[in-house]
Amino acid sequence: MFETGRMLLTDELLFRYKRCRRRTFLDVYGNVTCRQEKDFLGILREERELHNQKVLQYYNLKVEQPRLWGERDNKKLAAITTQLMSQGVDGIYQGVISVDILDKDGDRVTLMASPTLLVKQNIPSRWGDWSYFPVNASLGKNPKPEYKLILAFVVDILNRIQGISLSRGEILLKDNSSPHQVDLAIWLPRAQELVNECLEMLKTKEIPDVYISRQRCGFCPWYDDCYQVAKSSLHLSLIPGITPNRYELLVSNGIHNLETVCQTPLSRLQEILACEKEVATRIKQQSISLLSGKPILRQPNLLPLPQSSVEIYFDIEADTRRNVDYLLGVLWVDHDNMIQEYRTFLAKSPGEEKSIWRDFLHFIQKYPHAPIFHYSEYEVETVKRLASLYNTPASQLQSLLSRLFDLHRILTHSFFLPVENYSLKSVANYLGFHWRNPKTGNNSYNPTSIGGDQCIVWYDQWLKTGDSFWLDCIKIYNEDDCLATYHLKQWMADFQ
Repeated sequence: MFETGRMLLTDELLFRYKRCRRRTFLDVYGNVTCRQEKDFLGILREERELHNQKVLQYYNLKVEQPRLWGERDNKKLAAITTQLMSQGVDGIYQGVISVDILDKDGDRVTLMASPTLLVKQNIPSRWGDWSYFPVNASLGKNPKPEYKLILAFVVDILNRIQGISLSRGEILLKDNSSPHQVDLAIWLPRAQELVNECLEMLKTKEIPDVYISRQRCGFCPWYDDCYQVAKSSLHLSLIPGITPNRYELLVSNGIHNLETVCQTPLSRLQEILACEKEVATRIKQQSISLLSGKPILRQPNLLPLPQSSVEIYFDIEADTRRNVDYLLGVLWVDHDNMIQEYRTFLAKSPGEEKSIWRDFLHFIQKYPHAPIFHYSEYEVETVKRLASLYNTPASQLQSLLSRLFDLHRILTHSFFLPVENYSLKSVANYLGFHWRNPKTGNNSYNPTSIGGDQCIVWYDQWLKTGDSFWLDCIKIYNEDDCLATYHLKQWMADFQ
């Protein structure tokens, strides 16, 4: 990022660089028309603001907040923040701090950050008998290295502005009642090293290699752009089981893509990865399946699939922000009479969770011999949670658990499929199942563009507006998840 010809490095860019170097490069040099932001980011912004308010309550200060009318101008906000510091106000909320430095080549660079809170303390500085230490709020549950590095970056800027060496900086995590103290003697040198690395990357303008991580990349606005690059190059990160460490080991030994993995002898692969033969076999077989586009039978015999005239397919939608499982969806299938019926047990408010759980149990008990198919461990864990929370008799819980069959476990035990991950979306899409667009009802919708996070957005919209359109979107999405689970089970049964 450049400002009047001068490079500008912000705490936000540095945070992203720590997590993904390519993300920072694209934020600065990428084509903005390729960016696609997910709606769920709006939910995260709301959640972050709520957490910030808790931070203010915790420190209980009379705070000032730098403000401007119209478009945000960080240079002007930094000037206002500096003025407030010089006046000795008790606290500054969402201020902007910046300082100009010279990089290793002698070029001028502006470092800029926006700490959640600046707290006045009785330690002298250039202002007088006081100075300020920073507090950063984070939605994380643990004090991750990137949180500490960014706080140290903020401290470095404050040190330069105030003419002192701070020994205090704090992070207030989402679920913690007290702040986490950061050891600045450790993290300040690391933050300065990270700044140098990031500036070097931005100055050379060499785009970092792509690496697709299902957990890290899901909410990135550049995901589609990076995925196309990875797909066209048969990138190693598209192979399930390739961790960043394994990726580095393979590349450093001349194995750069899917084809070279398939060509590498199994013994050599095992030696490079320093892993068990079973792990090396799994990675190679998965690669062969991806390259050929064909499934590979993993075991001589498939795990048994129960067969019944009546079957139930089960999928849950949850709002992790409110800690509520608000939709228990079931697809009831009567094979003898060729009937399918989709049923929902929907909490129109979080307080109705208990009611829908009991209604769900009542429905399930009508078909005591019907197997209940689901995909992933989440359904089992949720059943246990709801049963414990609402005092379901142990015998009833055990009966229900004995009927649950996780198709994900059975599938991954039995097959290698030509998919980049074993989510229900990827697997069912490979098998020819098409999700509908919940907003239009049209088929052939890209299943990777929506997920449980989008349902949280829709549920949030329902709670805010009372418009049943959003509930209908959730139901369509959940019904398709149930139908996809049924489609997968049928494919596995036919194969068997």
